[in-house]
Amino acid sequence: MKISRTLALAASTAAVISLALAGCASPDADGGSGSGKTEVSFLTFTSPNLPKSFWEDQAAAIEKENPDISIKLLYTPDLDRQAYAKQLLASGQLPDVIWDAPLTDFVEAGALLPFPASAYDGIDAAEGFGAVDGKQYNLTSGAFMMNGLYYNPDAFAAAGISTPTTFAELKASGPKLTAAGFTPILLQSSSDAWANEYLLDGFVDSDVISKNADWLKERKAGTVKFDSAEFRSAVQKFVDIRDAGMFNADALSLNYAQASTEWATGKYAMWPMGGWAASAATTGFTSGVFLTPGDENVIAVSQGASLYVSASTKHPDEAQKVAIGLATSVGYAESVMVSDGQLSVIKGGITPPAKTTQATLDTITLTEDSAFTRVWPFPTTISGDDAPPSGWGAEYNKAIEALIGGGSIDDFVAALDAKWDSLAK
Repeated sequence: MKISRTLALAASTAAVISLALAGCASPDADGGSGSGKTEVSFLTFTSPNLPKSFWEDQAAAIEKENPDISIKLLYTPDLDRQAYAKQLLASGQLPDVIWDAPLTDFVEAGALLPFPASAYDGIDAAEGFGAVDGKQYNLTSGAFMMNGLYYNPDAFAAAGISTPTTFAELKASGPKLTAAGFTPILLQSSSDAWANEYLLDGFVDSDVISKNADWLKERKAGTVKFDSAEFRSAVQKFVDIRDAGMFNADALSLNYAQASTEWATGKYAMWPMGGWAASAATTGFTSGVFLTPGDENVIAVSQGASLYVSASTKHPDEAQKVAIGLATSVGYAESVMVSDGQLSVIKGGITPPAKTTQATLDTITLTEDSAFTRVWPFPTTISGDDAPPSGWGAEYNKAIEALIGGGSIDDFVAALDAKWDSLAK
């Protein structure tokens, strides 16, 4: 297959990562383990919630169940996992199993093996999850609620307010929280621009996706635009919150790790973030969560915590066994529910472990409430065929940075439409 423009650009940077990445290449014969076992390389990541010790424990559990396999753990240098995976592919050093990858780019490049239908036997995945041309290349290992506003109950109590259920209540909370000595909303961007979108995404979920689940699919077909009344409604809410002075002044200079540390201090009232924030450490208070209020209160859940297998692996059966073993492990599901706020996708579910945080328990209660419409969170899609053009996500985050900095709605939606159309050519 022809490699996409994004992957071709990644090749120009690949030379700089010839470091110890020789270890990322798939091993020969017995896998290079020197033990007669097949070595499977697994590229994952670390975060404040998931340190190396967490992944070492998961690898050890899979090895115990598969004594003929040895897992070699590799880690991305930062949280931009997809960009790093692109660099490794361009340099011919893609590991056997990858925790996260840019699905459509990699399928176009012929870089992934599809999973057999049997891989999903023990997994409760959305029908057609991630499918590209009818084949499923990503195996979900967990789910997150993505339109939650994590909050400090002590801040709300000090301000004498309840958690907002409408946008008007959310906006009105700002002056009261400020008067009580709290910054109303914590945002971040900087080197982790991916982390700046969750408040706006929540408004889009409530104002756009709630009314038209196929909106992104229609944008791909050219029948709707970002410069439309429904999308502008969501952006207007974000701008209204910005103009009310509810964001931290250093939003553009904080990265995700720094924001996570800031949240722990208790100086902030709300933090729009993906579901993993349910397990973020705090000092002196216990985080709660409520739904981002907009036109409609919806539950936006993504099954995007996915595993992939490289098409270049010399050990496809063992690599898929490692991926399936992790995705269907009750021990893994329990561990990530406690440490990362991840919801289980194992059929039949799991019982939340004793150390599950209150915010995660609240999330489970929300996602099981039939009173709320369940949607797929913007800007992701169930099917890979309907995904935004390669590279558009990064442009979306850049445009949000401009919006945080005081940019206009007209410029914002024009930039999104222009970038989408140029990248889709």
